[in-house]
Amino acid sequence: MKIGEKIKKLRTAKLMTQSELVGNEITRNMLSRIENGSANPSLETVCYIAGRLNVSPGFLLAEEGDEQIYFKHSEIVGIKKALLSEDYRICRDICLNSESFEDDEIQLILSECNLAIAKEEFGRGNLRVACECFDETIESCEKTLYRTDHLVSVVGVYFRYMQQISPTLSSNFIDEEEVNVYPALVDEFCRYALAFEQFTQTGTSAEWMHIEERKTPYTLHLDAMIQMREENYDVAYELLHEILLGEVSVPEPMLYFVFCDLEICCRERQDFKGAYEYSMDKIELLQKLLT
Repeated sequence: MKIGEKIKKLRTAKLMTQSELVGNEITRNMLSRIENGSANPSLETVCYIAGRLNVSPGFLLAEEGDEQIYFKHSEIVGIKKALLSEDYRICRDICLNSESFEDDEIQLILSECNLAIAKEEFGRGNLRVACECFDETIESCEKTLYRTDHLVSVVGVYFRYMQQISPTLSSNFIDEEEVNVYPALVDEFCRYALAFEQFTQTGTSAEWMHIEERKTPYTLHLDAMIQMREENYDVAYELLHEILLGEVSVPEPMLYFVFCDLEICCRERQDFKGAYEYSMDKIELLQKLLT
């Protein structure tokens, strides 16, 4: 990329007009000629323009290939700031539009952003969107040389949980059943999801079900499932109801299973009105989850 093209690209990216860039040092006509390649700037002009664009003169003068180092240097500060502020959508957009898009570090950060956004959409019950974002996470993981086992593991667990709602909620990039799930145990929801999966399939408790030291919606649900297995439906009902009344927000897919269990508890307690109401809540939520 020639120096004039770089200047124009940076200027437009910063939403600057030619008049705003030239200031009082050079004419707009001279800048126009530099940008279209019909004139070469002096070193003094290069330094002035670089200062106005907040890049180093070396970036504007860099040869093809070397300029990628300067592009990344100028972009990575904003990328990391957005990431540390948990502005994941902004961070993702910067990464996607980065001149260093193929860089391993950028792809790793993009993976983290896509995963965070996928979890957010999952929690809101936008499962189709979440599936797309989870798959985008996998795509980014495949483009970096950094280790991403933990990210792939988390994605696999979320897909396995969603498939218990509908088999249509599957990945286009990984086989969920083949994913090594153990790296995902550092994630609180994943610990719950894997324990939930084991309990629903075998009726036995997973080892990590008992390592949580604080009461959470996840531990409440797992405890309620144990009580239901032992036919203590009154106790299970109270535990499940505590989830609904708690101050901690519950991911909507998990809420679907809570409604399922509340329906069962109500039916076993001869509360058929309650069973009907939770059945309707379950159906209504399922329609939203699969939209």
